[in-house]
Amino acid sequence: MACTIRDIAQAAGVSASTVSLVLRGKENRISQETKQRIQKIARQMNYVPNQVAVSLVTKKTHTIGLIYSNMLNPFYVEMAVGVERNAQLHNYSLLICNCDEQVQQCTKNIDLLESRRIDGFIVQPPETINTGEEELHILQKKLNTCSTPYVILDRAIHDIFHDYVAADHQLGGYLATDHLVRLGHTRIGCITGSLSDYGSRKRLAGYREVLSMHGIPYDPDLVYEGLYQMESGYRGAMDLFPKNITAIFAFSDQIALGVERAAAECGISIPLDLSLVGYDDSSIAPLCSVPLTTIRQPTELLGRRACEVLLDRIEDPSRAHNDYIYPPVLIQRSSCSLPRPAEKQIVS
Repeated sequence: MACTIRDIAQAAGVSASTVSLVLRGKENRISQETKQRIQKIARQMNYVPNQVAVSLVTKKTHTIGLIYSNMLNPFYVEMAVGVERNAQLHNYSLLICNCDEQVQQCTKNIDLLESRRIDGFIVQPPETINTGEEELHILQKKLNTCSTPYVILDRAIHDIFHDYVAADHQLGGYLATDHLVRLGHTRIGCITGSLSDYGSRKRLAGYREVLSMHGIPYDPDLVYEGLYQMESGYRGAMDLFPKNITAIFAFSDQIALGVERAAAECGISIPLDLSLVGYDDSSIAPLCSVPLTTIRQPTELLGRRACEVLLDRIEDPSRAHNDYIYPPVLIQRSSCSLPRPAEKQIVS
C-alpha cells in the first residue's frame, strides 16, 4: 500500500500539514532538524506524491502534450526526443500523440490532451495543413479558441500568429544549392514537399536565391512538387532524369531515399552521374547506400526549445508571442561530386 503524508506525520510525530509544507518546499518556519527528519522518513518509506492531489492544489498536472505529424519518420522522432528530455529535466510528464499527417486527427488529439487537463502542448501540424481551406479553418478555429497554452513546431499555419519554433529553411535551401553550384552544377532538379508548407516554400526560395546570384535561370520544369515521403522522391526522380539534370536537391532525407531507389533502378550512379543533397540529417542519412550529403536541422534543439518556450508560456500566459528560428548546417558526405561530362547524359 502506498505511503501517505499521514503515515509520514505519524512516524515523525508531527502534523500532516507540517509534512505537506516540508515536502512542497514551503517550510520557512519549521526547524532544520524537523525538516531533515521528515525528509529522511519520506525517503525510507518510499513516498511518492499523489499527483492528482497535487494538481487539485496547484491547478497544474505537470503534464504537457506533443502532437507530431508522422511517428514513422526518423526526423520527427528525434525532435520528440528533444521535447521529452527537456520535459523530464523540468519534472514534467509528456503525452505523445501521432496525427499521421491528418488534420482531423490533429484536432482530435488537441481535444484528447485538453480532456486530460494538461498544462500545455506542442503541435507539429500535418504537411498539407495550408492546402484545404475547410481543414485549415477547422484547425485555425480550434487553436484560436484554445485556452490551453501551446507552441507550434516546425510547420507554420496560415493566419495563426503564436509561439513558433523552426529551423531557418531559406538558409537551408541556400546552403544545399550553393554547395551544388560551387561544384559546377547548373542543371539542378528540386523535389519539394508540399508547396503549401511554409518550410518547403522557404527552401525553394533559398534555391532560387542561389541560382539568381550565379546568373543561372530558374526553370520551373526542374521543380517537382511532392510530399516529404520516399515515394515522392522516387516519382520526382523519374520525372527529372530525362531533363538532363546533373544534381537533385531533395527537400527531405526520406525524399532522397526515393531518389536513390530510382537511380539504382535506372543504372544511374550516385555521385558519378548524379549528385544528391538531402535535408534533415536524420539517422538514415549516413546509412544510405551512398552516405548522404544533407542539411542538418538542429533537430533535438528544436524539440528542446519548443518545450522551453511552452513552459515559459505556461508560467506567463500574457507574454508576447515570438518566432524562434535556428540555423541549419551543411553536412558533406559521399553523394556529391563534380558534374558528369557533358556527353554523358542521364537516360531513364
